[in-house]
Amino acid sequence: MSKWTIAVMGKGGAGKTATITLMTKVLMQQREKLLIVDADPAMGLTNVLGIRAKKTLEDLRHEIIKVGGRGIEEEKEELVLSLDYKAMELIVEEEGFSVLVMGQPKTLGCFCPANTLLRSALKPLTKAYDTILLDCEAGLEQINRKVVEDINLLLIITDPTLRGLQTANAIREMAKKFTKASRIGLIINKVSDPTIVETLRAKTDLEILGTIPEDPKIREYDLIGRSLLELPPDSVSLKAITNILNTLEMNK
Repeated sequence: MSKWTIAVMGKGGAGKTATITLMTKVLMQQREKLLIVDADPAMGLTNVLGIRAKKTLEDLRHEIIKVGGRGIEEEKEELVLSLDYKAMELIVEEEGFSVLVMGQPKTLGCFCPANTLLRSALKPLTKAYDTILLDCEAGLEQINRKVVEDINLLLIITDPTLRGLQTANAIREMAKKFTKASRIGLIINKVSDPTIVETLRAKTDLEILGTIPEDPKIREYDLIGRSLLELPPDSVSLKAITNILNTLEMNK
């Protein structure tokens, strides 16, 4: 079975978290070792999946700072040598998939150090899992910081708006420069009028992998706090995601 490292990006409000949750529901049935990485400090995916991580990468980063501040060389050397192991310890095991949470910043300022630690943690994890699915923060920061440098597929989620498409085009241009993605594709989410898709298609040369229709079930589940992993098989959004993933031929 081929290995996949997939980054999912898009502007805020495009439905990225819901899309990744549905992808998780499909992939956990198809892939043997699936790791979901909540790399968004907002931790929306973690909440939607109902995951409560006891410790995050941000917690580990502060542990590193604390050890470094003590100035004991033996402690620092031991910590550096055990970073891969400590990152693996953060992983939460669920039925059908595993989860690694980057966490929320504990101090004011740039989130760059946490992104750097995430980039380091991902390298050994690509050997342990056949599929890694990254829920990236909105914007371009994690491309600039090369957090998603070693991906082979970038999925950009947009809502059916010109602003969303402009963001998608900007993400694609940055990804071409700073990632190793062999394929970059667009998924248009929350589609209520198919004619809008043709309008957007004329304004981009991004490969459109598929569309996800507006799904009242998602709104219903969100309103009552029910996990989208519990969506029924006849959900229109779940069917759409299944079709999109099938076109990617991930089982080869």
